[in-house]
Amino acid sequence: MNEQIKNWLLEEKEPSIWYRTLTELLDYPTDSKEVILAKDAVSKCKNVERLFSRRNEKGLFPHKPEYGGNWVTFNYLSVLAELGVTKDDERIFPIVDWILTPGDDKQEYFMQKEFEPYAYVLDDDNMGGCNKGGFLAALVRLGYLEDPRVKRLIDVYMNKIRFDGGYLCKWKKSRIPGNVPKSCYAAVVPALRLYAELPEDYKNTYKKNYENLIEYFTSRNMIYSKVEPNKILADTRLHFISQILILAYSMSKLGLGNIPEMNGVWDIIDSKPTESGKYILEFQPTRKDILMDKVGQPNKWITFFVLLSKRYKDSNVAK
Repeated sequence: MNEQIKNWLLEEKEPSIWYRTLTELLDYPTDSKEVILAKDAVSKCKNVERLFSRRNEKGLFPHKPEYGGNWVTFNYLSVLAELGVTKDDERIFPIVDWILTPGDDKQEYFMQKEFEPYAYVLDDDNMGGCNKGGFLAALVRLGYLEDPRVKRLIDVYMNKIRFDGGYLCKWKKSRIPGNVPKSCYAAVVPALRLYAELPEDYKNTYKKNYENLIEYFTSRNMIYSKVEPNKILADTRLHFISQILILAYSMSKLGLGNIPEMNGVWDIIDSKPTESGKYILEFQPTRKDILMDKVGQPNKWITFFVLLSKRYKDSNVAK
């Protein structure tokens, strides 16, 4: 990382990138003056305040359609974890405690309403479904790994791995009547992120599951369909946070960033246009959970994640 980009990422006007650059790219100790200052700024920054301002009188996120329906709390907690928020922020605990505590009041929030029978999305039967791995990874990043409820959900999730090494919601059917449906690529990418965020002992405890998950990706050179080998399944646009970035980050953090099957991932990332080494934001969803630079402009988030992924890839920092 050259000095110009380092100074750009350390600008105080983007506290989350400032904080994460110090701690994850530059290895500043958490008790250093610079990190303490940046961490304090994160809790007050516009992106964090914007999300917390949407809480209702109970301190919870209302699941309004314009916010994303019954996935709002999952999505917002995941974004807050990326922003550098942790359970030290007193606004986080009521939300996490509420979502992890069973109760009838969850039904209006977390029912998978488009399917019959309706079910709370964190029920054990539903833990293999879409983005559960991503949500559990967010809880780990927020600092809740030692919560017994989170540990149990992770164990349940790990055991939902399927015959092909992937994950799938229980409602998914095969397009061929009578056939067992294959796993969903979009549901498996977050599983890889979860493994990357977990301590090493999870890879040992769930060794076979971990190996099968990695095989799910390496057998398709990470990003391709196995049925149509030239068809790319991954979202390769650079945005917050696209599948191509999750793959690069997760595999590199797991110590697998240099395997031959990752070549296509790096080729795509390295082919992206940059401006003086700063990566460009290529896409912004219509529903913006995070305020970012405009599409087509150099973006600190994208640049940070590419640099972090390559740092894990090229160093001995990887687990």
